[in-house]
Amino acid sequence: MNVSNGGVDLLPGERLLDLEYADDIVLLCDNAQGMQSALNQLAISVRRYGMCFAPSKCKVLLQDWQDSNPVLTLDGEQIEVVEKFVYLGSCISAGGGVSDEINARIVKARAAYANLGHLWRLRDVSLAVRGRIYNASMRAVLLYGCETWPLRVEDVRRLSVFDHRCLRRIADIQWQHHVSNAKVRHRVFGHRDDNSIGVTILKHRLRWLGHVLRMSSQRIPRRALFADSGTGWKKRRGGQCMTWCRGMKESCKGLASVGPS
Repeated sequence: MNVSNGGVDLLPGERLLDLEYADDIVLLCDNAQGMQSALNQLAISVRRYGMCFAPSKCKVLLQDWQDSNPVLTLDGEQIEVVEKFVYLGSCISAGGGVSDEINARIVKARAAYANLGHLWRLRDVSLAVRGRIYNASMRAVLLYGCETWPLRVEDVRRLSVFDHRCLRRIADIQWQHHVSNAKVRHRVFGHRDDNSIGVTILKHRLRWLGHVLRMSSQRIPRRALFADSGTGWKKRRGGQCMTWCRGMKESCKGLASVGPS
């Protein structure tokens, strides 16, 4: 699909208009006119294959939008403007933060923990086995998509509080026992490596960063990682929102040193 005034700048002279995965399509535009043109052209294109869109399932998300909410239509029906929506299992917010996504992750992980409640109470299943099950099931749900999260300190703290609460219940360790979180993790997981939530997330993010850096320069994830802010963009007054790149730079400061010690 080609729309002359649609898409967003990735690199000078290159624009990204759409992303597709299975039957999910995301259109990206930095102006309302370009978005409406893209919607019209997309609706025409899918009809050629005997398909159509359900406008009620389509949403508009505005990021860094200064004007009033645009009125966008699909097949004559207005599309709802939302502050957040779920795309490919992750909650995308208008502000670019992950607070809503972390809330959703904790809710889903709590449900997964409750579904395995009978297993946590079985004393004939060793604590080491329960720890491996927890790591494979619970943490997989809790940290889904964490590779791309622009995390704040408060976000990591909330995830860590939930994680340690579950681990203490599995190990039957109460707060009045005065056992540190590090010892709780060691009892459940059985090894001395730092496997806290913060370190686990960092490992996921470093793995993803290495994967992207090994991609060719034409791949969209690599181009998006090194995209600039575009012409005319200015920082807002006051504190800046956490970004993925800034968070990674801060996380990697203590990983290695170069030069004489």
